[in-house]
Amino acid sequence: CNIQYALNPHSREYSIIEVNARLSRSSALASKATGYPLAFVAAKLGLDIALNEIRNSVTRETTACFEPSLDYVVVKIPRWDLKKFDRVSKNLSSAMKSVGEVMAIGRTFEETMQEAIRSVDTSFDGFGRNTYVPETREAIEEELTKPTDLRVFAIANALHMGYTVDEIHELTAIDRWFLCKLRGLVETERQLNTFAADQALPCALVRRAKQQGFSDSGIAQLTRRNEMQVRNTREGFGITPFVKQIDTVAAEFPAHTNYLYLTYNASAHDVSFVDHGVMVLGSGVYRIGSSVEFDWCAVRAIRTLRENRFKTVMVNYNPETVSTDYDEADRLYFSNITMERIMDIYAAEAAAGVIISMGGQAPNNIALALHRNKVRIFGTSPENIDGAENRYKFSRMLDQIGVDQPQWRELTQHEDAEEFCAEVGYPVLVRPSYVLSGAAMNVVATASDLKSYLDQAATVSREYPVVITKFIEEAKEIDVDAVALDGKLIMHCVSEHVENAGVHSGDATLVQPPQDLDPVTVRKIGEATAAIGQALRVTGPYNIQFMAKNNEIKVIECNVRAARSFPFVSKVTGVDLIEMATKAMLGLPVTPYPNRGQRLGYVGVKVPQFSFSRLQGADPILGVEMASTGEVAAFGRDKYDAYLKAMVATGFQLPEKNILLSIGSYKEKVEMLPSVQRLADSGFKLFATPGTADFIQEHGIDVTALEADTAREGYGLQEYLSNNKIDLYVNLPSKNKFRRPATYVSNGYRSRRLAIDFSVPLITNVKCAKMFIEALARFSVEKWDVESVDYVTSHRTTVLPGLVDVAALLPAADSLASASRAAICGGFTTLGVSVFGADGTAATDDRAVAAIKNASRGRALADYVVAVAATDANPAAAAALSADAPILFVSFDKRHPAHVDAYNTVSEHFKAWPPSAAVVTNAAGNDLASMLLLASLFGRQLHVTDVRSAADLDLIDLSRTRGLSVTCDVSVFALFADRLPSSVTGLSADAVHALWARLPTIDCFTVGAIPAQVARAAGVSEADVNPAALGYQVVLPLLYTAVAEGRLKSSDIVERLCTAPRRIFGLPEQPDTYVEIHQDRSVRVPPKSDDAQWFPDLLSKPVRCVVHRVVMRGKTLFLDGKLYAQDTAAGRDLGHVLRAMSSGPSGKQFAQTPAVAGALGIQTDSVRPTSAQAVRSPSVAIEAETVDEANAEPADEPSALEKTALITTRTIERPLPVTRLADVLARHGNKNPFFMNHVLSVR
Repeated sequence: CNIQYALNPHSREYSIIEVNARLSRSSALASKATGYPLAFVAAKLGLDIALNEIRNSVTRETTACFEPSLDYVVVKIPRWDLKKFDRVSKNLSSAMKSVGEVMAIGRTFEETMQEAIRSVDTSFDGFGRNTYVPETREAIEEELTKPTDLRVFAIANALHMGYTVDEIHELTAIDRWFLCKLRGLVETERQLNTFAADQALPCALVRRAKQQGFSDSGIAQLTRRNEMQVRNTREGFGITPFVKQIDTVAAEFPAHTNYLYLTYNASAHDVSFVDHGVMVLGSGVYRIGSSVEFDWCAVRAIRTLRENRFKTVMVNYNPETVSTDYDEADRLYFSNITMERIMDIYAAEAAAGVIISMGGQAPNNIALALHRNKVRIFGTSPENIDGAENRYKFSRMLDQIGVDQPQWRELTQHEDAEEFCAEVGYPVLVRPSYVLSGAAMNVVATASDLKSYLDQAATVSREYPVVITKFIEEAKEIDVDAVALDGKLIMHCVSEHVENAGVHSGDATLVQPPQDLDPVTVRKIGEATAAIGQALRVTGPYNIQFMAKNNEIKVIECNVRAARSFPFVSKVTGVDLIEMATKAMLGLPVTPYPNRGQRLGYVGVKVPQFSFSRLQGADPILGVEMASTGEVAAFGRDKYDAYLKAMVATGFQLPEKNILLSIGSYKEKVEMLPSVQRLADSGFKLFATPGTADFIQEHGIDVTALEADTAREGYGLQEYLSNNKIDLYVNLPSKNKFRRPATYVSNGYRSRRLAIDFSVPLITNVKCAKMFIEALARFSVEKWDVESVDYVTSHRTTVLPGLVDVAALLPAADSLASASRAAICGGFTTLGVSVFGADGTAATDDRAVAAIKNASRGRALADYVVAVAATDANPAAAAALSADAPILFVSFDKRHPAHVDAYNTVSEHFKAWPPSAAVVTNAAGNDLASMLLLASLFGRQLHVTDVRSAADLDLIDLSRTRGLSVTCDVSVFALFADRLPSSVTGLSADAVHALWARLPTIDCFTVGAIPAQVARAAGVSEADVNPAALGYQVVLPLLYTAVAEGRLKSSDIVERLCTAPRRIFGLPEQPDTYVEIHQDRSVRVPPKSDDAQWFPDLLSKPVRCVVHRVVMRGKTLFLDGKLYAQDTAAGRDLGHVLRAMSSGPSGKQFAQTPAVAGALGIQTDSVRPTSAQAVRSPSVAIEAETVDEANAEPADEPSALEKTALITTRTIERPLPVTRLADVLARHGNKNPFFMNHVLSVR
């Protein structure tokens, strides 16, 4: 919640201005200022976590109930960029005009205020006398009474001119306390200004100045010396800053925070310096040209370093950034990015080095100074950075390496500039060095403008040269973002601008990958990029801007740092260029061109976001100096699809009917004509200014002319724009080569401002207009669907069918309901149930089966099939239950309360059990060999569950090669038993490896008995965990971790947990049933979960899958960790609807070598039943014929494809035998269900 108050300064009266029931812009500032994370706490409260249960992450001892206590001062100042816009009103009001903000922390108001002012712009030295506001009473009082972005500088000059605190208070209504503090700064400034360069500075004065926040450079300027002289003087006096913590409790409790600031108003450090971490410099204040893009780069660098176990130190002062979250780095310094501050922190931390190339232009500007003062810079040498930033050095280097560039000359004097312009012809481009966002960069069209533009550029770039280059018109601009290692290119991405050269790259529409570039041009760009990287010996990120015309390329500029387009190209290509650059700079292994050979199935388009509606009077046309305040990007099937989505994302309203056109030059009228025709063909009603209307009508297109000045009634341009009768205004101003007076207001400017002020969508670039019109004609927003190209996730969302566990072993008759809940949470929607209770409970007769079903009916969430347990005493009783429980479970495990001891008992069961019903056994070793022999003699299909040895799998595989219908499953936990006690599972690491090696032999995966056995052996109490629920929720995470490791494929999991079980057991399909998983999402198993109790090794490392949603028959049962619809159980008893059992193809490659021939105790050729057996069991004869066919030698050797076809079609059908009425009655307990009912027939 955010509340804004109005306080009467003369009383305690206050009023509420507004209440926002949400976090606000100031919430981030308040969180960073206090160390109390408001959004974090609010989110916890939203999850019903009480305030006293939320731990204070700074102190680690107190809770969130403690209101923050501060022993420091915080000052926030906005950043305005109003000077970038012509005609804009600079007056501040209730409408926000700032583009960013800074925050400074110190122990006194004076210290903090000075730090904040310097943070706003590197050209500001702090609070003091300045040239920004003229020292005249008229100018000063105008500024004080009508505040602009320069008001604080007006106060400083007013104090210097002799204005009293009371006089300034009367003019500004600023509280006298603040003005008195600021007056103290002016007094110290005057004292410093009395010292000449050769006079020694007193220690007390230097200490007071530093405690009041004066910088070394500010003191140097006042005392007529250089910055390093002042630094050496104060260090000689022992005057150094102290590192203090932001602890939220004003040192009342111990703090463990890494959130730090520097101050001279202290006597000791709060922390020790033992990490020697890598420093990363942030981007500082958000401004036009430097925004969240550079913060993304800094954060990605920090995270890459931490992932590679480097200690990290983040330096930044922008409260709006992620990099100033104290949990992003090992240490966070909320401090200015100047040479003085970085050297102070570097020395205190004894840092391993500094990364300067992630924070944009501000860190680059101090690179050379840091290097000269022995600060270790990771990546490209600062001397080579200077070779790119210094326009003269860079242009000379391009000439030396043979890379083309526009004709250029360094500015030495005005006469030379005029001579150069006369030689190459206008227009020319004036380019200062070491600037961001094209500051003071201008296209000059006439000699009369040249001097003023050169003076402006020289003012911005005082210490470095200004270069003039020939401006090439109608050229296409191209961006290249690249990473190099020791000068060798290891990654580069080419992006094309929609607008021609002349629009700043930050304002341009960027398309990635390029759609309209000639391959020859792309190849030349790659070669030039590599050559420049080699010449500059680049290690890390760099960006080059080219212009191309007629397949000839020329270099515009090179920035040896991350560029604002790095996040965009990283997200489009899927290659994190910042991660690659960070690894290259730190000497870590990095793979060149990791996406080599990949072709994108989409196009990304980045478009700028402008704030002209907030800048009253600003002309919304674009040039070489950047004007946008943000950007958005969208993906699409082609560039038109992506561009239209991106425009909509900026808030641009798509036109419905009326479109106004005003096209200045004849050339652009001709270029726009096909697009205008497209609009007319699409059914839009066209309006135009008179000259444009005449041209359009001459070409046979219907258009209505709107007059700008003396308009016919009802046809005025102003009337249509101000009354929202126009849905889109395309205004393409003519490129007038002659500057008009600043007071001149053209009709074009007036109409553009009307469009902005009345929220009429406006396009002012011909290339953008053509692209927008084409996109508008191609796509209908109403038909847009969210497609896979519209989003990118950190993980893949995979949809699986409902999973099947064919061998769920339950400890009690009433435990199916709880087991099914755990199964649903793990993605299992069907269970084959066998009950073996510790109390002797087992499904051996009709009473036990009825008890299980009664306990499950209406309570189970998953579908289920109850299995009958075979014993030596129940062959007939088991057979009678086959209609309700159509699976016979033959257990040889003596620990089970229901098992068989004699093989002749199995024979009796085979005789009595219906041939179409399933038989499952857990036999192993000799018992398995005997079961296979009996199954072959009786012509039975057999499923072997919970196989745990390679020998048993080999035996099953051999049996298949001999035509026996046998399938098997292995517990998922047997495949990971090397992480479990081998004394319980009986599986060593070698045995587990052998199971993985025989994966093709395994038909199904199950949960199996291992979880319950291990839990029992570990002494896990059934009061703490439910043994029936163990294992289900970690099956998919374990299997998909194996997929991530390359040991499995996702298709293997679907086959063995769904397709094969349903085919083998004849389970019906579940309509509208599916499981959504986040396949690549890395998570850790919660320590308090049931599965962590019996499988503690799960906690040792993350797994790679999360079950997101489980839907069963169209109803969501599980979503994001929460189980739904527990009261209305969706599970059904499938006992009556089970289809005939089928061995079916498993898709495996059958073994061709009889590794364990003879283990069955029979001949290796096919088993042929006697005629008596054939009569007694019709299906045996059918199987024998199938075996003969399988063993028959083919006339010709089949191809590999034919072999696969033979394998996948080797399905043994088992037709239902004719059933006598007596058999039907037997299944119903000898109770005739047809008594007193008319029976037409029994089948």
